[in-house]
Amino acid sequence: MGVRGLTTYINRHQDLFLKDYYLHDTSLVIDGHSLCAQLYVSLNTSFPAFGGDYDNIALLTKKFFKNLRKCNVTPFVIFDGCHETRKLKTVLSRLRNKLKGTSQLDPVTQKNLKIFPYMLRDVFREILIELKISYTICEFEADEEIAALARHLNCPVLSYDSDFFIYNVFYIPFNMLDKKPKQIDLDGSRVHVMECKLYKVQYLCEHFKGLQEELLPLLATVLGNDYVEKQVFSKFFNQLKLPKSKGVKNDEQRQIQALFNWLQNETLHSAISKILGRLKKDQKNKVKTIIKKSIDGYYCSDCKSIRYFSLQSDLDKNYDFIMPEDGDEGAYFDVEDCDDLNDDDECNEGAAIDEDEEQAKNTSTLNFKNLPDWLACKIRNNLIPTTYLNLYAHHKHICNPQPEDFTDEDSFLSVLPIVRYAFDILTDFSLDNFLYYSRENDHYWKLPVGNDYSVERPLDIPYEQLSDTQLKQYFQHFLNIELQNLDYTAIERLPSNFQLIMISILWWIKYCSVPAAHVHSLIMSYIMLQIIDEKTGTARNHFQFNNRHTSKLRELRQNANENIEICENFLNKNKVQYTDCLLAASVLLKHFEIDDSIIKKPKSYDTKKIHSFAQFQCALQQINALNTLCTSPFESTVCYKSYNGTFVYNIALKLENQVDPTAFLEQYIKGANTVIMFYKSICKIYGELLEKMKLSTIQWSHKRKRSRCDNCEGQSRHCRWS
Repeated sequence: MGVRGLTTYINRHQDLFLKDYYLHDTSLVIDGHSLCAQLYVSLNTSFPAFGGDYDNIALLTKKFFKNLRKCNVTPFVIFDGCHETRKLKTVLSRLRNKLKGTSQLDPVTQKNLKIFPYMLRDVFREILIELKISYTICEFEADEEIAALARHLNCPVLSYDSDFFIYNVFYIPFNMLDKKPKQIDLDGSRVHVMECKLYKVQYLCEHFKGLQEELLPLLATVLGNDYVEKQVFSKFFNQLKLPKSKGVKNDEQRQIQALFNWLQNETLHSAISKILGRLKKDQKNKVKTIIKKSIDGYYCSDCKSIRYFSLQSDLDKNYDFIMPEDGDEGAYFDVEDCDDLNDDDECNEGAAIDEDEEQAKNTSTLNFKNLPDWLACKIRNNLIPTTYLNLYAHHKHICNPQPEDFTDEDSFLSVLPIVRYAFDILTDFSLDNFLYYSRENDHYWKLPVGNDYSVERPLDIPYEQLSDTQLKQYFQHFLNIELQNLDYTAIERLPSNFQLIMISILWWIKYCSVPAAHVHSLIMSYIMLQIIDEKTGTARNHFQFNNRHTSKLRELRQNANENIEICENFLNKNKVQYTDCLLAASVLLKHFEIDDSIIKKPKSYDTKKIHSFAQFQCALQQINALNTLCTSPFESTVCYKSYNGTFVYNIALKLENQVDPTAFLEQYIKGANTVIMFYKSICKIYGELLEKMKLSTIQWSHKRKRSRCDNCEGQSRHCRWS
């Protein structure tokens, strides 16, 4: 949620409110989305302009959780689910800013623009699963549950959200944590710890003598959060005497200081009464409701996550705050310069509240407190992908900005049929449309996704009652219609962790204009990350790798057998030889760095290529999401072992003028025979699938015009310009 300006205020006075702390031998409740974002921000070896170096992100995430384990810290990770209605306005406002930032992204600006890769959160959860870290997904926002679980476990919260300065929890802000463990002497033993600073509400209340802990949620509300805009309380702030503070010219920071000073002499009821006294009569009830919701939320002890972490519950009943009765305001009304409010005064506050209320009334949403248990259970167990939660609750899907050609159409449009099918499954094929907030240049617009995107319902059975077997049939039914003549026998010959990648590639080729070079770069990315890395280690410095293996590489090249027969039915990665992987890595590793041609000439950065791979990422994510929704008939793709944006861009650049990409790559990694055999075996099946489905790639051109209707023959419902 976030309390405006509070993190800055606490950081400026951290000597007062934060104490040194050694993190070790404890549980730790982690705000999943916050940690995911902050870890990425701290990463210095990623190039977001190329769409996501997910292997680097995975490596950093693994290292973080392994460091926690080294310090005997047991993490419990909780993720937000879908947006609550009150936050939709904020989400859309942030979307505008994200789109503007992403539209400016290129190899030069990427150092200054923090744009999150498209599948960042998917990769973060992949690592949690791999390391067997306990996590769950809330139906809606997670802050209250995070705080309740931390109180239950009597352990700290790790996040970077100013709300946790208000909740009565031990809070470690991420920017105050040293992620590198150190060994110290503690009570006569050597233990590994992570140094950090810990915040407690107690420290705040001790500094501001007389400040009652129960007043803090009110402070958060008045400063402005996702429940209410700060401007609602503008008349109250006009009467609040701001302190003079050396070096602090920011009015927001002075207002926070003034609020703390004022609240020192107030009770919760008296403070609320005085604040309400500055509002017009028609506003008071609305603001009362907002304040009560906010206070109840901060004291919530209901924590469904306990059950999903298999913990024993002994939480007390939720705090239920009773608001002052009407008429109480006057009894306490003694704020400085108190005058009756003039009904003729200009006041924009009411409009802000009414707009939010109207939005809540007009939005078709679920009451999350009445969410069916069976559905909540599916969400908690990650059986309904998070990308579909807003779709179900609000009948909306909001685009996730990524690097692409902003003069071309939204890269996500090509996968709307997949999202529509997921929507139909979740809503039992009962609704006519949902809204997709689509990108148009560098701003968004609402696109109704109607029945023209739908496919026929396979079974007349409610979603709740569908068995796993029937849901798997749903997935095959969809592929049979959308990817006609798909040869499942050929798909099954592929490595199980590549099957959904191939299906995504076929979708991409059918509904977008895809050059052959782009497909081959993806296949090589999979081989590099899934096979070569496992054999040689995740080296990324080309020069150091070749220097370390100089003598071995020289020997391998001298003894290379160039007359070996290349088998094209070689798909067991365990039979790929280590020495062949060394040879291949010695050539391919340089493609994890930005190509020299772009460094020398930044304008050569090709947004058309970036756009093409953005479309692929959409296809890969949505095919995997639908697969999960349909109880995983195929093995899910491990994105960080399949896709590196910089690598695929550079390989595509290498191949763009090659008539035969396969022959070129065979020569490029000459001598790495088993790697070549694995690659050609995938290419053989890929060629068979294209032929049976009557699909084809295109010849790449830098001067291609917008491909809004390419490959749309017979598929006009997927093209909004038709």
